[in-house]
Amino acid sequence: MKIKKKWLGILAPAFLSILFCLISIVALISMIHMQGNARVVNYTGIVRGATQRLVKQELYGYDNEELVDYLDSLLVELSTGDGENQLTRLPDEVFQSTVAQMQEAWTNIKEEIRNVRQDGDKQRLFELSEEYFNLADQAVSAAERYSEQSVNDSIGILIWLNVGFIVLGILYWAARRRQSKVQGALERAESANHAKSEFFSRMSHEIRTPMNGIIGMTAIAKKSTQDSEKVTDCLEKIELSASYLMMLLNDVLDMSRIESGKMELEFQAFELKEMFEQISVMFRGKAEESGVKLVIKYDSVSAAQIVGDKLRLSQVLVNLVSNAIKFTPAGGTVTLEAGQKNMTDTQVELEFTVTDTGIGISEAFQARIFEPFEQEEKYTARQYGGTGLGLSISSSFVNMMGGQISVESRLGEGTKFTVNLAFPRVIEDEQQRIGEYNCNKSEREEEQHELSGVRILLAEDNEINAEIVTELLQESKAAVEQACNGEIAVEKFAESPEGTYTMILMDIQMPVMDGMEAARAIRALNRPDAEKVLIIGLSANAFREDVDKAMDSGMNGYLCKPIDPERLYQILEGFLRDRALQA
Repeated sequence: MKIKKKWLGILAPAFLSILFCLISIVALISMIHMQGNARVVNYTGIVRGATQRLVKQELYGYDNEELVDYLDSLLVELSTGDGENQLTRLPDEVFQSTVAQMQEAWTNIKEEIRNVRQDGDKQRLFELSEEYFNLADQAVSAAERYSEQSVNDSIGILIWLNVGFIVLGILYWAARRRQSKVQGALERAESANHAKSEFFSRMSHEIRTPMNGIIGMTAIAKKSTQDSEKVTDCLEKIELSASYLMMLLNDVLDMSRIESGKMELEFQAFELKEMFEQISVMFRGKAEESGVKLVIKYDSVSAAQIVGDKLRLSQVLVNLVSNAIKFTPAGGTVTLEAGQKNMTDTQVELEFTVTDTGIGISEAFQARIFEPFEQEEKYTARQYGGTGLGLSISSSFVNMMGGQISVESRLGEGTKFTVNLAFPRVIEDEQQRIGEYNCNKSEREEEQHELSGVRILLAEDNEINAEIVTELLQESKAAVEQACNGEIAVEKFAESPEGTYTMILMDIQMPVMDGMEAARAIRALNRPDAEKVLIIGLSANAFREDVDKAMDSGMNGYLCKPIDPERLYQILEGFLRDRALQA
């Protein structure tokens, strides 16, 4: 590709230059021919006029042998192009034929001139001269026609050459412009690839760090089985490392979804107070460890419930608070504040600000801070960690929600991020329903998980995953039976007595028969409980279309891996409770 571009850059200007020279040469030759043709026309007329003068002189008795010789030489030069007048021989058949006739008539005239000088008949000379003058007129006309045709031909050639020059010039300009665009796109792609290469290099480091913690703490725990305190400490650190690893993977997946245009928001009613309390619980310990004061304010917001994507809004604020704590030295302050800018009966406009007294951001980096894979300096990733995706993801989420995000910062003085968003308000009866739900939710969280009497068929090909889910369910006194692929799960259900299984936990991706195919096969069985049995999908794919496909295959619910025990119990108990109410 580069070689082709190089040759295009050399040959195209050279070809245009050659074409321009060709146009110039054709124009010059045309002008020379035009000049020569004009001289022929002129001298043909001179022959006629000079002959007329000679005849008059001879008729009146004045001999002019010098003029006779001159006319002899002119006629020869008009015919051959050789002579002292430097005339061009016109390659025109009509002109040359007429000139030949003029030479023959001129020979006769010269004979009559000699007769007249010897007192011969003058009438014969007069008649011959008249015929000669007609031939001379024809020769002039023929020369003029040929000259005009030559001019027209030259004009046509020049027009076509100029059109070709213009067309080639336009094509060359278009090619250069396209090449410039391709070059720009190539440079941007190379820049993006470079940024992604750096990103993957950072990701390798970021992933290996928690993996090292997980592997290392696991090894320490295995060696410290007699020291329960040590084992507990190791398990807590393993949990932290696993959580951080999940955050990294979620960032990469979110960025992939955003770039492919497949990210969708989910709008539900939620309480701002609950979201801010969750953020406070999440970061209070981290802030204390870092020696940073964390302040969270939302008292000025009168709209308690709003409609929006709580998960994505929380993700934006969590990312901003996390960065603020990360880049704020001990003794500093990080403030998360929600302010109410405007409120109507149906909508509320909120402004969220995250302010810190940290290291600040340079003016140059502020211009590209929301671009993916960007970090201010290479040492930033080494010193503070991170993938450079968080702010880009946050900016994309804010834009998808129809809001704006901005940054103000000075090096060494701190940073302030501002997010402006508008949300639909929740009507009064909806507010009451949410309050009742949260109350019931709190009560449920205090209850012990009880799945006694529940028989569950677990279809999972991964032994470790199957062991984890089985252990979690058996702790709640559920009976669990395993199947290592979808085909075996279908066989076990088909061969079991009606009502044996309360629910089926179905992994989506399995050998022999996958989970969705197995779910469709179970639903198609000719037995009453095939339509009623609860089927919940298990998968590491967390995208909306994956959930939709699972639902279309006949599943009742969907759980994303890694399995959150509380979420697992919550979904199972919720389905069982709903099923009991329907019964």
